[in-house]
Amino acid sequence: MDGISAMVRVGEHQIEANVFGAGSPAVVVEPALGGDARAWQSFAEELGEQTTVVTYNRVPYGASSTAADERKPEDVARDLHGLLTGLKIGAPVVLIGHSIGGIFVRAYAAAYADEVAGMVLVESSHEDQRRATRGKTPWKWLVMDFFTIPDIMFGPPGARRGGDRRSLIREFRAFRKLTADDRLLFPGDLGSRPLIVVTRRRDDTISDRGFWPVWHELHEDLARLSSNSRHVVSRSPGHHLNEDDPRLILAAAGQVVRSVRTSEPLASIAQDGSALIAGPASAGLSDGGRWN
Repeated sequence: MDGISAMVRVGEHQIEANVFGAGSPAVVVEPALGGDARAWQSFAEELGEQTTVVTYNRVPYGASSTAADERKPEDVARDLHGLLTGLKIGAPVVLIGHSIGGIFVRAYAAAYADEVAGMVLVESSHEDQRRATRGKTPWKWLVMDFFTIPDIMFGPPGARRGGDRRSLIREFRAFRKLTADDRLLFPGDLGSRPLIVVTRRRDDTISDRGFWPVWHELHEDLARLSSNSRHVVSRSPGHHLNEDDPRLILAAAGQVVRSVRTSEPLASIAQDGSALIAGPASAGLSDGGRWN
C-alpha cells in the first residue's frame, strides 16, 4: 500500500508528511531524536490496512524546512497540530511517540486534550530521566551522549536524515534542558483514554549499573497517566522497537485503536485471545541500548 505524500505549510515551516490507509481514529507517529518517517514506513503500511496512519518528518528532518524556533516540546506540538489541520485529519487521533517523540506527543495532549483519543509510548523519554538515572547510566551511553553534538556537526548528511545541523542541535539541547518542572502531563490527566507503554528488556551484554529498574519505573509512571493503560516489556533489548520488535508495536497500536472504536478497556482486549502482546511488565525483564 503506497502512502500519499504532501508538503504542508505550518507557520514559518514546511513539513513533509505521508498518509496511509483510511478510517478512524487516525494514528500519528512521532519519531525519535534523529529518526524520520522512513523508519516507520513498514509499520504504517501494515497498520494502514486497518485505519489511517500519518508519518511525518518534523522540522528539520527529511524534506522539511530548517527550524525557526527553539524546538521545545511545545513548538513541536504546535507544528504537528498545524500539520494535521492542513492534512484534514479528523480528530481525535491516536498518538505514537518513540523516545523523545514520547515527550512531544504528551506536549500535544497537554495542549490539545480534546483531540487525542489514545496513545502508545514506545521506549519513551521522560522529563525527569536525567536526574533519576544520574550515576546509573551505562558508560557507553554517556560517551555517545557526549559526542552527539560533534556527530551532528561533523557527521555525513545521511546520518542527520537530511536535517540542518543548527536545527538538530537546538532539538537536542532543548531535550537536555528538560526537568521534572517541565512536565506537562501528570497521573490521571489522560482520564480513561487507552494508553500502552512499551519498554525494552534489559541487555545482559552491557554493564547496566542499575539503570533498567529506574527506566522501568519511569515508564510505570507514564502508564499512570491513564486509568485505562498497560505497561509491557518487549523481548528485545533494542531501543528502536519499531525495527527490533515490530509485531509488538503493531499489536499495541491495534489494541489502542480497537479500544477507541469499541470503548472496551485494554485489559479486556488483552484477555480475549486477539492480543499479540505477551507478558506483563512485572515479569522481571530488563533493559539496554541508548535512551534519548
